[in-house]
Amino acid sequence: MTMLSTYILLLMLVAILFVLIPVLRFRNQGAKLQSEERAQQNISLFQQYISELEDNLADKLIEQDEFEKLKLELERNFLFDMESGKASKKISASSYTKLAPLVLMFFIPIGSLLLYRSIGSGPELILPELMDQLNVSQSVEDQLIALNEIAAVLDQRFQRREDDVQAGYTLGTLYISLEEFADAVRVFSALADEMEAGQDKAAILGQLAQAQYLLADSSITPTVQKTIDEALLLNSNEQAVMSILAVEALLSEDLAGAASYWRRQVSQLPVGSEQITQLNQRIATIESYLAEEGQEETIGDDNGVELTITVSIDESIRDQIESDMKVFIFARSEGTPPLAAIELSPDDLPTTVTLNEGMAMLPQFNLSSVSTAYVGASIARQAVAQSGDFQALSETFVIAEQEDTIVLSIKDRLP
Repeated sequence: MTMLSTYILLLMLVAILFVLIPVLRFRNQGAKLQSEERAQQNISLFQQYISELEDNLADKLIEQDEFEKLKLELERNFLFDMESGKASKKISASSYTKLAPLVLMFFIPIGSLLLYRSIGSGPELILPELMDQLNVSQSVEDQLIALNEIAAVLDQRFQRREDDVQAGYTLGTLYISLEEFADAVRVFSALADEMEAGQDKAAILGQLAQAQYLLADSSITPTVQKTIDEALLLNSNEQAVMSILAVEALLSEDLAGAASYWRRQVSQLPVGSEQITQLNQRIATIESYLAEEGQEETIGDDNGVELTITVSIDESIRDQIESDMKVFIFARSEGTPPLAAIELSPDDLPTTVTLNEGMAMLPQFNLSSVSTAYVGASIARQAVAQSGDFQALSETFVIAEQEDTIVLSIKDRLP
């Protein structure tokens, strides 16, 4: 039990005693007064009955023998009532007045503490102690014990509040670091089910994809692919997904592809992040290797199929564009994730951009993987346009036959 729990228990005991002592005193006084009143009533009634018997004897309404018998009967009843009153007083004072409050005095604090530990935030009180234990751990084994205990406490909290994104995200990533991938999948799946579409959900889906990928022995199964697709629809450069795709590119000896995914990671990281330095070092190593092999032109230059698009904002909606909105320009085919995409600012429009295979969200879904496509541009807060956002879409066309620049003017607001 932590010091805080001990203090809470002591304060509850003191508070109960403040109430219990006056209650006991009041009940004892009340019981005593009731007993005295009843005894006084019995005495008055007894005296009244005796007086009536004496009057009847004086008026010769009853004989002496009958008088003696009735008087004896009254005396016996009187004595019986007096003894019954004393016994009742003892029972009520000892059994109810004394025993019940004493039981409650111990039950209330203990029951409250147990209830708080089971359905309240009681288990989380041990977290600071566990963190201290983790910080002073000298061996890997001790650290793992502390981390597993922290995960158990966070899991209890998460089971009570599955909408707690911060606690759930911490718990899920902790499970990944502990290689408890099945538990990580459980936590991130529950979080994703409760969240609305947006950048935060994309991050959760990215972590879910990573947990599923590791659970499947670092292979992209249909389940992993589905989660990756969902994440990229919300954020085309989601960090965890880019890491998975970079690893897959390296495993297939596609060094330029791995460098491309790392660049997309860098584009999403805050300036000055230590991770940017690490990723740039990896990119530089690959570029140096490819340069030595005479393949430097393959990094970002061999783009294959290209589509040129001119995008502008219709003047009728320009004053409705809010500061946190972005421009998403993309190419898609029916039933596929984006084949290529780029993100700009509304201030960049009008502009002309070229979409190519190097901008594919997934290696297997690019502009050369389909025969027909359409392009679009949206002004929205996230990659997937929602109600109230602005969008322009082209007609579907045959990619091999598309030579002219496609012109889009964004003006239609989604219902």
